[in-house]
Amino acid sequence: MERQVRELSQRIVVLLDAGGTLITLDYDRVRCALGVDDPPTDEQLDRAEARARVWANVALRRQLAPRELWNGYFRRLLLGAGAAAPAVPGALTRLWELNRERGLWRRPVPGARAVLERLRAAGRRLGVISNAEGQVEADLRAAGFGDLLETVIDSHLVGVAKPDRRIFEIALERMRADPGQAVYVGDVPAFDVDGPRAAGIPAILLDPHGIHEDIDVKRISGLQQLPEALGL
Repeated sequence: MERQVRELSQRIVVLLDAGGTLITLDYDRVRCALGVDDPPTDEQLDRAEARARVWANVALRRQLAPRELWNGYFRRLLLGAGAAAPAVPGALTRLWELNRERGLWRRPVPGARAVLERLRAAGRRLGVISNAEGQVEADLRAAGFGDLLETVIDSHLVGVAKPDRRIFEIALERMRADPGQAVYVGDVPAFDVDGPRAAGIPAILLDPHGIHEDIDVKRISGLQQLPEALGL
């Protein structure tokens, strides 16, 4: 363990996922799309979202079409949070439309900015790699992270998505760095572990609900643990 921390402490480029890592799902907009008199609480949505992520991680490896993956994820989230089945199809359409207008993942993860500020103060260079629809840089700015990030790679804009190793290489090229200088942090194993490893970059998996204990990777339960994981 100490050897791993020493090795990670020498990596000055910290690349991060966006949704689920720095920014999280805007539950108010989810409730708005659902349009019911008794919408689910944040706590209900949190629990359901964790379970939906387990399904999504398996589904990602099946290479589902984006809309099929979207509907499968949000259907499980809404039903798992207690939504009535008849309300779900309309909500799926509204959520898709809302996300195209402005990203649904826009709320900053509590404490995330303080973590990035600490990493920057310690000399780390920060960048984001995200599978998105062209708006993730604006979402990150709206959440208060824009001034801390050296580069933001949006899959829609560069034409390649995680877990393809090429998207990680693009980030390194923009930052004029190599894999031996970098570490990647994200929350979806199929994207955020398999992808960086293919590019020669070690991964740290953010696993707040402890649902990926079977995966052989450095895991943290909260972003607040990242500085320690990096030897700070």
